[in-house]
Amino acid sequence: MIKVKKTIVVLAVLAIAALSAFRVAQVISGRKNEEPKRQAMGQVPLVEVAPVTQGLIEEKIFRTGDIVPDAQVTIYSKVQGWVEKINVREGDRVKAGQVLITLDSREAQAAVAQAEASLEAARARLKQVKATSEEVVQSQVHHAKANLDLAEAELNRARELYEKNFIARQQLDEAHTKYNVAKAAYDLALNSIRQKTWENDIALAEAQVRQAKATLDLTQAQLANLIIPSPMDGGVTKRFVDPGTMVKDTTAILTLMDLHEVKMVVNVIEKEFVRLQKGQPVKVTVTAFPDRIFQGRIAVITPALEPQSRTAEIQISIPNPGYILNPGMFGRAEILLRSNPQAILVPIQAIITEGDKDFVFLLKDGKAYRRIVQKGLVKDTHVEITGGLNLGEQVITAGHVFLKDGMPVRLMDKSEKKPME
Repeated sequence: MIKVKKTIVVLAVLAIAALSAFRVAQVISGRKNEEPKRQAMGQVPLVEVAPVTQGLIEEKIFRTGDIVPDAQVTIYSKVQGWVEKINVREGDRVKAGQVLITLDSREAQAAVAQAEASLEAARARLKQVKATSEEVVQSQVHHAKANLDLAEAELNRARELYEKNFIARQQLDEAHTKYNVAKAAYDLALNSIRQKTWENDIALAEAQVRQAKATLDLTQAQLANLIIPSPMDGGVTKRFVDPGTMVKDTTAILTLMDLHEVKMVVNVIEKEFVRLQKGQPVKVTVTAFPDRIFQGRIAVITPALEPQSRTAEIQISIPNPGYILNPGMFGRAEILLRSNPQAILVPIQAIITEGDKDFVFLLKDGKAYRRIVQKGLVKDTHVEITGGLNLGEQVITAGHVFLKDGMPVRLMDKSEKKPME
């Protein structure tokens, strides 16, 4: 009985050992059969792909600069004088034409009164000359004619007496001389009538009137210059003098700034310069208001590049409602050069560059095909393609470094990161 039991145990052990050896042989055999298959699959590169998409691409330039006033003037006096009154202080808003400064005007008013009197006197004299000059010349002609008639009568009578030997030859010669003198005086008077010599007197009187009028205009202008108005709407940023100060034409009195609009002056390079236009919108931010965007525009484009730097200056005008933008603030301008809402885009990692050429690999029918492309702008993680690709094509974005044109590839399962079965 004991021997039978030992035999059964031995047989059982041998059976278990045989079964285990059979299973081991099956596993080894299966692995040997799969190995060639695995080696063959391992020769096909794994790749990831992304579609060629369409989206917005924008080309922008950014420049920084200081906020400056649209216009700034320093007020001077045109004439020398004592400051009588200053109507504004720093920070005051002023309107164009508003009186800012008044100088002492007593001497100027006296000079105006004197000039007015001189003008009235010159006008009176002109009136008198016009009324009497021609009459005087006419009277002189009549008087000369009378003297000539008398001298002629005396000469005729002297000739008769001389012929009768009643007078000497000397008396006849004297009568003849008086006649010649009277004749010359009469001819001169007639010549004055013909030449209207009184007009010279009138012209002289008229010139004196004009001179007096010019003197009056000058004194009135000097009087007006003692009142200094604001040349523009703006704000007073600096006051240099106080009432009682003697000022000259070189003495600064006030500084005004027009802050209705402010501006930024920035420089752009040559390739940007040719793409800008007057009136083009510009987005401006300032450090003082980081969350606010101010809408500006290009107001001035310098017509020529600076030869040394090859840059051009542009002025950006910025409306300033409420005068919250102050000169000296630091600003940043964003200028849009180009916008294409239907740009062809691919992931940036799809681009391979060799020398001066760019290309991508496309996945089609399980193979990778190389295609040369033309790059545009880079937007975040995507690149604009201006030529070489069509919307919807699949570009390889990973595993393409050692690919060759027409090489078979396998698409990687992105969720599991293993070959798709």
